[in-house]
Amino acid sequence: MCFRSAVLALSLIVAAPAGLASAQGMERMIVTANRVDASAMRSAPAVYRRIPADFVLVAVTFQSATRDEGERQQELETMFKRLKSKAAQADGIDLSGGKLGSSTADIETVLFTDIYASDYNGTGRFTLTLSVDTREGESFEKLVGRAEDFVNTIKIEGRSEAYLGDEQFIGARDVTKHRADLIADIAKEVASLRTLFGMTGSSVTLTGLENRIVTQPSGPLELEIFIPYTLVLETGS
Repeated sequence: MCFRSAVLALSLIVAAPAGLASAQGMERMIVTANRVDASAMRSAPAVYRRIPADFVLVAVTFQSATRDEGERQQELETMFKRLKSKAAQADGIDLSGGKLGSSTADIETVLFTDIYASDYNGTGRFTLTLSVDTREGESFEKLVGRAEDFVNTIKIEGRSEAYLGDEQFIGARDVTKHRADLIADIAKEVASLRTLFGMTGSSVTLTGLENRIVTQPSGPLELEIFIPYTLVLETGS
């Protein structure tokens, strides 16, 4: 008799910024916060853990419709400098470049000329990623409101204006610290299955435990983490 259980990784938006694990000794996982897919959650493996998100990422865009191209660019470059300065002084708020949810670039390596864009209709803009640390007991709405308040405190130059993007990503730092606990949970699941199916003398084959931890949202500020693996239980001859 043979019992097989296959647990596969879900197709979700998951990103670990290149170089982050080696540079900071941690693995950071980011997933969408506003697309909690109920069907995907039902497909999650039986062995998983739920952890609170450590931060929320949101795009912040500054734009200006000043007619003169030179003045427009100068206004936004001033806002770029003010935004960088404000973020550097803020507790629990960081600024970075790159594409929201899939890549990051240290803000000190980002040049204004790299991110500035001017539309054919005479509007200039730049976009950066704002990272806001979560606070215990704080709701998702309050955190986003805190991000908006931060942006609103920056003095406006000329006709420039700012807004936050509609899509937010949540993430966790150092998720590898949960690996030992997840593997221990899987071991308990194996023991339970062997007892349940009367396979106390059976052999067990587990593959995939070397896989990286997968993260998916289970709530606005909560993550499910698991290791994709394949389990095979076989009785003796």
